[in-house]
Amino acid sequence: MSIISEYQLTHCSMKLLAYLFYYRGMTALQLSQMYYESEKPFPTQKSSVHNYLSKLKKQNLVASKKLEDSVRPGSIYYLTTKGFEVVKEMLNIDVGATENGFILLNEKNGIPTQSDLPYSLYQPPKQQISHHLLLIDFFIRLRIHFSEEESVDHRLSMYCSTPYTYNNTDGKIRPDAEIILPNGDAYWIEVDRSTESHSQLLAKFQNYKNFLSYLEENNLPIPFKGILFLTDEKQQLYGMKRRWTNIVSAYLKSMDPDQAADIRLLMTPLNRVEETLRFEMKRMKLNEAAKQLLHEKLHQRGYHHILPFIRKSDQSLFYAIAVNKKSYKIFFVHVGNAYDSSLYTNFHQFIQRLMKIHQRDEVKQLQPERFEQIVFHPDRTPYIIPALQGDHDLKDIEEELEMLSEDITFIQLDTEDV
Repeated sequence: MSIISEYQLTHCSMKLLAYLFYYRGMTALQLSQMYYESEKPFPTQKSSVHNYLSKLKKQNLVASKKLEDSVRPGSIYYLTTKGFEVVKEMLNIDVGATENGFILLNEKNGIPTQSDLPYSLYQPPKQQISHHLLLIDFFIRLRIHFSEEESVDHRLSMYCSTPYTYNNTDGKIRPDAEIILPNGDAYWIEVDRSTESHSQLLAKFQNYKNFLSYLEENNLPIPFKGILFLTDEKQQLYGMKRRWTNIVSAYLKSMDPDQAADIRLLMTPLNRVEETLRFEMKRMKLNEAAKQLLHEKLHQRGYHHILPFIRKSDQSLFYAIAVNKKSYKIFFVHVGNAYDSSLYTNFHQFIQRLMKIHQRDEVKQLQPERFEQIVFHPDRTPYIIPALQGDHDLKDIEEELEMLSEDITFIQLDTEDV
């Protein structure tokens, strides 16, 4: 039992208060899942958390609001103004502190990362509670499904919100959250509940485009590797491909091709988060495995000399030249996830470079064959959109989508052994 600001608090009470501070608001079930590190806590464990929350409410440190959502019965719990100040004392947050907001760095390593922000920023978003709770479900999976070695740190939107000025116009980029993979790659999270229209998606990506242009104009590094759209589990069963077509169409229509090539756009349902992120963690090793498999497959097809080429920007497989006695064939080679924009942006760069590839010294005096595509992937085959959704004048991209679908081979990688 600890005494903080004259309140007697047990270890469990302190942990629950800290979770509510880090994550702004959670249901009792989510608090139980996080505290006991289990997606399915025992009834006794859930009952225990309910009892502690009741005591914290009586102490006026926690408040609750009943959810008007048939999918999630119960209430959302959050800190009162008094509870908010108590937690700041408990976590030793200095007055006026401005830190980076990464939660695991603060919680597990004891490094101060939480800022002295006003209470208004910490209240759960009352108009988007379902959106917020899906994000919390995502954080829970990050906490309980990844080992210490593959720990995925994360922070909320108030810490990764960034103002900028481009073309004399002020803007702000505000993803829902940010994660950092063990290799240091950052991904910005956009929770997607299929409520944004195509025009709203276009506006979202136009904002990203302006932000990237601002960074380039000021010689600033891009602070994230990609954008991850997170959907709920039901989306996997109903409308996943249709939603991806909508999102990636808006992305390709809004972004400059060179900018889009630097930023990977991904989409995953909640129940596929671990698979998706582990694939991202292993990308370099998976590219090496794909290179070996590429040699095997093309040797089996009768090519005696295979030359793989790597993209300089991210060290990923880009294309390969396969030579037999009198001819050669160029293969576009890609290693990617099921819903991954880099398949389109890399293929676009490949098509732009195709004439120069045909002029390489390695293929002089050889007869060219028609190029093919080889795509390496995890257990789910990548989905190729048939056409861009909505009005546009991007005939080149439409033609490239058609070419991409022709003469394509999908090869599954064994990600467990990498």
